[in-house]
Amino acid sequence: MLRGKVAGRNGCLNSIEARNIGCQGDVIPPRVATWNVEWATPRSRRTPEILDRLEQTGAEVVCLTETHRDLLAGQGYGICAQEDYGYPVTEGRRKVALWSREPWQEVDDVGSDGLPPGRYVSGVTHTSVGAIRVVGICIPWSGCRTESRRGAERKLRWEDHEQYLARLPGVLKGLGSGSLVVMGDFNQVIGPGSRAPLRLRSALTLAFPTGIRIVTPDLEFQGRESIDHIAVSDDLVVESVGIVSNLHGDRKLSDHYGVFADLAARD
Repeated sequence: MLRGKVAGRNGCLNSIEARNIGCQGDVIPPRVATWNVEWATPRSRRTPEILDRLEQTGAEVVCLTETHRDLLAGQGYGICAQEDYGYPVTEGRRKVALWSREPWQEVDDVGSDGLPPGRYVSGVTHTSVGAIRVVGICIPWSGCRTESRRGAERKLRWEDHEQYLARLPGVLKGLGSGSLVVMGDFNQVIGPGSRAPLRLRSALTLAFPTGIRIVTPDLEFQGRESIDHIAVSDDLVVESVGIVSNLHGDRKLSDHYGVFADLAARD
């Protein structure tokens, strides 16, 4: 359970690694975090450690992808994407969920009818830098809905990914002014390590309108570049970014590691 404290923010923790920030007195900027937890449920053996690491981040707002709607149940407030994400529905599974210490308003779990389903949720919540619109996304991976069993409805490789990126700019532009954070599983490395076709690398960049920038393009852990990212509007300053380790002894908590960003309001 996330209990709204800042455990680990000023400590030396092997599971949390930050860039460009140290223990700077008592001033602790608000933090947002995202992690693909590979379908962990409240009953999964790895869940207590996942929750402990999320609590260690001290994040005010968390986005989980490939998760369970009740994983962050307890103190705080959660909203989820729709349960149908193009595959058979499993009770409780959600491609995207958002958690905040404070209640959510203006919740939207559609975004656009043109988006591949079940991979978007947004809402406005209050943080220590004021009200922020948070958008949680899970951009389809290259093989999404490409199974031969789908027959005439079978998608081409990267088709759902490309469709999502084509629709996302209109969704983000429609959110209007105000502070904005977009985070989740982008399913692309950003930079030379990307395996996406060139047109889709460009499409990912163009998916974020002027005034919104991806702030986690260079993160890597154990030699692996991140496909989970955070983007913020220009009225927010990012003071640091970092990772949440997915390693626990000789096993992995997830096939992804988490990422976070510390924010401040621009003067």
